[in-house]
Amino acid sequence: MGGILRFRKARLFGHDVVLAKPMTYMNESGQAVRKLGRMFAFAPERLLLIYDDIDLPLGSIRVRERGSAGTHKGMKSVIQHLGSQEFPRLRIGIRGAGPARDDIVGYVLRPMRGKALAALQEGVCRAADAAEAFMQSDIHDTMNRFNRRKNSLLPQDEEAKTSTRRIHD
Repeated sequence: MGGILRFRKARLFGHDVVLAKPMTYMNESGQAVRKLGRMFAFAPERLLLIYDDIDLPLGSIRVRERGSAGTHKGMKSVIQHLGSQEFPRLRIGIRGAGPARDDIVGYVLRPMRGKALAALQEGVCRAADAAEAFMQSDIHDTMNRFNRRKNSLLPQDEEAKTSTRRIHD
């Protein structure tokens, strides 16, 4: 199990962080997360799992405090190995203009080009901004800032008031 993950310790925005990348097959990502948890003691709510998601439109991002795996087999593995769904996650959409559901593997493994690649790169940049916001603030503020509806007529601070943010004691 020695080569199942790569990681680097860093200090970002005044916080000690560990950036990690599973080196397993996607469906076995939970093994790497479990090893990371054994190497560095951390509360699950301090983890930010970032992954691609075919269930979101290409280049979009979604930040969640917790939740199920949905259709993502790698996330199912992480939840199984952590024994909890109670950790933040940041999803980057990779659903293009109609990949056939029966050829998802081929679609995911095919290199993106042109407008699709540009949309993905924009989503990755927004995801990096969201990860930075998470480190500098908390998951609720990050969700309010980055889960805005694209065509919302509300100013950003007004839309945030309509969120389902929990009140902290």
